[in-house]
Amino acid sequence: MSHFTDMPHQQPMRYAPGGFKEFLVLAYPLILSNASMTIMHFMDRLFLSWYGPEEIAASLPAGILAFTFLYFFIGVSQYTNTFVAQYYGANRYSLIGMIVWQGVFFSLIGGLFSLLLLPVGIRFFDWAGLSPDIVHLQKIYFTTIYTGGVFFILNGALSSFFSGRGKTFSIMVITITANVINAILDYGLIFGVWGFPRWGIRGAAVATVVSTAFMSFIYLILILHSSNDRIFYTRKTFRFDGDMMLRLLRYGTPTGIQFVLDIGAFTAFVFLIGRLGNVELAASNIVLSINSLAFWPMEGASIATATLIGQYIGRNNYRIAEKSAYTALIAVETYMLFFALIYFLFPQALMELFRGDNPNTTVSFTEVVHYGSQILILVALYQISDAVILTFSGVLRGAGDTTFAMWTSVCCSWLFFVPGIYLVLSVFKLGVIAAWIWATIYLTLLGFIYIKRFRSGYWKTINLMSKTGH
Repeated sequence: MSHFTDMPHQQPMRYAPGGFKEFLVLAYPLILSNASMTIMHFMDRLFLSWYGPEEIAASLPAGILAFTFLYFFIGVSQYTNTFVAQYYGANRYSLIGMIVWQGVFFSLIGGLFSLLLLPVGIRFFDWAGLSPDIVHLQKIYFTTIYTGGVFFILNGALSSFFSGRGKTFSIMVITITANVINAILDYGLIFGVWGFPRWGIRGAAVATVVSTAFMSFIYLILILHSSNDRIFYTRKTFRFDGDMMLRLLRYGTPTGIQFVLDIGAFTAFVFLIGRLGNVELAASNIVLSINSLAFWPMEGASIATATLIGQYIGRNNYRIAEKSAYTALIAVETYMLFFALIYFLFPQALMELFRGDNPNTTVSFTEVVHYGSQILILVALYQISDAVILTFSGVLRGAGDTTFAMWTSVCCSWLFFVPGIYLVLSVFKLGVIAAWIWATIYLTLLGFIYIKRFRSGYWKTINLMSKTGH
């Protein structure tokens, strides 16, 4: 249990503050956690592509829409991480349990409220104008994932108890275990083997929900362990606190809105591509599945960056916080550039991994490979921008500079990217490759904006913690 319940005073400084060793020791479990989850989602889509191209074409847009509706609540609950990090850095351990419980209470309320949006999501597929066979599959996947949405929200708050204190090994163990469960259920429920029913796309969604609920259960057991209660008051502070909840909402709400705006813009992008045809949609979805192996593990690095920034701000050491940011940037850029090289060198081979043998499909996989190989080259070009965005968005979250990130999403995503995609696809009808070129331009612009905000130093002026009381 030591990895889950270490006492804070038993953590001597073993690495140079702000250096690569410190960053990597904190980040690698989160990177591996996200990587294992990404691999499982990758396998989900690989299995579904073997089941049929219609299933792979349906699953990603349906999943994105589900998380579009959930991401406000996930964004707020995940912001618990920044409070935990700053309290931990400031040695205010007795407040850590209380802020985690505020995140949990918010998550439960948010999960119930989100169910009110279920009929809206189902109707959205009818509006999107995709082929009827795809729409039918999308509704199945969306409904199954969305009804289990409370667990995705809840894990944002519960995992923050560990990530905010730098106990990222705990998250890695829990996540990898859950993903092994997901993989077994996935294959069994999609193809109907090992005594499981053959549920196809519904089986993939059920496996995801069950494994996510398992994570929530294990997190809760560990948080309530007596050793954690002794130091962080995880049992003693099981109550609603109005002041702390308001501050979580004050700083977390812009993050939640930003998450919704970002993924909402991405949802619009995918659905507009889907209106071009099943070939273009399948090609784009496969490319996104491949690139998830690069992008989502670095989301773990972004969380680690936010944690380090929060802890050093809690210690009032802004010089090391800034050094940590640049260290994180170099590490993330190195990782992303490796994948960019792979995309440049082997685009067709990567696409061919998804070729199935379903004789009933109406989708030409040769055309899918043709489009997907070109799209992968464009995705390789924006890996540098993605690394900048992931790193400095983590810095701003860790410092509490969340309102800026929200307004950046309003302006860049919804006043620039989405209108541009609509013009490219629906007005000028330039096709799927032009749409991805526009996405590359958008991400490059976003990267420059985040660099400028970080270098302005405004994030150093924000006081997230109250000076007295909480």
